[in-house]
Amino acid sequence: LIKYPMKKLLSFLLLSTVLTITSFAADNIAKGASVKILEIAKSDSYYEERAELLGKEATALSELVKSSDGFYSGTLETTGGRTIFFTSVKVSAKSSTVSTKTSGTTSTTSKVKAPLFTGSTIPKGTRFVIIEVPSDDAYYSDREEIEGQTGTTSSEMTLEDGYTSGSLETDNGKSYYFYKVKLGKSTSTAPTKSSSTATTKTTTTAKTPKFITGTIKKGTTVYVAEISEDDSYYSDRFKMVGSKGKIGKNDLEMKENGWYSGDFSFDDGSTAYFYKVKFSKEPVDKLVKTADEETKSNNSDDDDWGYLYDDPAPDKEKSGTAADVKSWEDASNDDNIKEGDKVEITAVSSDDSYYEDREDYEGQKGVAGDDLEYDAEAGGYGGTVKLDNGQSPYFFLVKLKKIGGSSSVKSSSSSSSVSNSSTIAKGKRVLVTDLSSDDSFYSEKSKYIRKKGKVADGLNEQSNGFYSGKILFDDGTDAYFYKVKVTVLD
Repeated sequence: LIKYPMKKLLSFLLLSTVLTITSFAADNIAKGASVKILEIAKSDSYYEERAELLGKEATALSELVKSSDGFYSGTLETTGGRTIFFTSVKVSAKSSTVSTKTSGTTSTTSKVKAPLFTGSTIPKGTRFVIIEVPSDDAYYSDREEIEGQTGTTSSEMTLEDGYTSGSLETDNGKSYYFYKVKLGKSTSTAPTKSSSTATTKTTTTAKTPKFITGTIKKGTTVYVAEISEDDSYYSDRFKMVGSKGKIGKNDLEMKENGWYSGDFSFDDGSTAYFYKVKFSKEPVDKLVKTADEETKSNNSDDDDWGYLYDDPAPDKEKSGTAADVKSWEDASNDDNIKEGDKVEITAVSSDDSYYEDREDYEGQKGVAGDDLEYDAEAGGYGGTVKLDNGQSPYFFLVKLKKIGGSSSVKSSSSSSSVSNSSTIAKGKRVLVTDLSSDDSFYSEKSKYIRKKGKVADGLNEQSNGFYSGKILFDDGTDAYFYKVKVTVLD
């Protein structure tokens, strides 16, 4: 009577032990998963904010990797919009988001069953069914409505390890550009389209480009499809839209409303750093100016501003006129300026973020900062100029001329300088001047350059003038940088 119950008890205890061990197995949480923050370890830099963050709902912006102690590391975005990289955080997540890694892809069991394609390519005109959208793809969060959709390939697709990438249109009329997707053979028949529908579609395709979505790998050949009004290259859209080139130094991740930011190299050898741009894998029609835009362009270099001057002429030249462009070309510029030299700003480039306010800076005098570098190809300088009025703007591209001997005031005693010490103390006010391509925030570089804030717990020097640590910005946001360059402000 005693042995039987005891045997059942031992079996139950053994099963409980196995389940406990299994629950703490090193499973990762997929990118895009919805989670809740349960605990933050003392070793994590955000431990001091533990009371504020515990219980917060968040989304995984990267895969969360679980360590042997049950804590995860990875980037989360809270419901309040904060982006935080945790080194040791415990979270709860839906069981469907816990995954195992196979050949670098987080996979989930798909409900769609269909024969897989074999060989190295899928021919043009082949019927397909979408079997799986893995976590590597930007459409992963929408996989439930995408998986199972059918369509016909409009071009030959390349297969690699069972996955393909490229532009697909499904039978329901939706278009996607997948970075990684698994397709199966569909036995369904393509829906019949009337001749009027086909004609309408052809006309639309010729005018409206199919925008790329998701992550675009560096080196990918694409066409510039659209430039936002918020981008400094918007005034050049008639020249740039439709131009072909390659994604620059780093992969580009899609931002809100399908926009991208980052380096781009045109086929003609020119380059650009876009803030808000959209791309297409297919050729894009050049923009055609309307009669009104043609009239405006004759009076302004910026097609949107279009100043039409009546006599008498204005007392001050307006931004974007042909005279402004000429002033950059004709402005004086010395190519041998060193740190501490007394200088005068003779011109601000249209590529510089201070261009719209150039009238406030051109003619200003000051001292060359220790981070000032000459760009021979562009014919100007990038870096800090410590102006006599107390400001220390960091320029992307300006022209300077010497106006006297070197200043006796060096950066070590100036009111603002790029720090050359091994650490920057907690509470110091700083200005972000650069981000390394090794930093996780590099894809958002334009968002952080010239932002001001306070050092949270101290910045530690890494190499080549870059620092790591947390900065609390004046706008209430914060970020933990791996490699950032800053100017220390008094």
